[in-house]
Amino acid sequence: MLYTDLLMNNQPPIPDELIMFDKQFSWRTAWKVGRWWFAAMMISYLCDLQFGEVVKQWPLGGRVMIVLTEFSTILLFVLDAKRWIHSMDELQRRLTLAIFLFAVSATFIFFMLWLGLNRAGFFNAVFGPPPDGTWGISSVAHACLLFGGFYGLGFLIFKRCYK
Repeated sequence: MLYTDLLMNNQPPIPDELIMFDKQFSWRTAWKVGRWWFAAMMISYLCDLQFGEVVKQWPLGGRVMIVLTEFSTILLFVLDAKRWIHSMDELQRRLTLAIFLFAVSATFIFFMLWLGLNRAGFFNAVFGPPPDGTWGISSVAHACLLFGGFYGLGFLIFKRCYK
């Protein structure tokens, strides 16, 4: 009896808990699912963007460890997200998987388009040469921000489709 009572009070998670401006947003759920994503973004921001010139002076082993740490935290994020999605009911799981697929695909396509335009010289022709010499968006922090934005956009699109 005690076991069934505990199960009956647990509500399955819903995708709305990760959208910051939604009324059902939950800081607890957002941290539970996205803590490793945040860690990867902060490591990348500090090592690639903020102190990039300092890190370039490090020996090869240190730079490789930073890259492996960034991608290990991304793998841990994927495992947390998988666990969170697996605990949903069938409709919410289908909706969330569609949103995640959209966000990953859109981020990948955006990166490929950006790299192609950069390689073709589009940004230098339109905006002129940048102060630091590159128009690249090649850090994990950029990918995390793009993924988060595309997740929000996918949430708006797919939530409307399933109503």
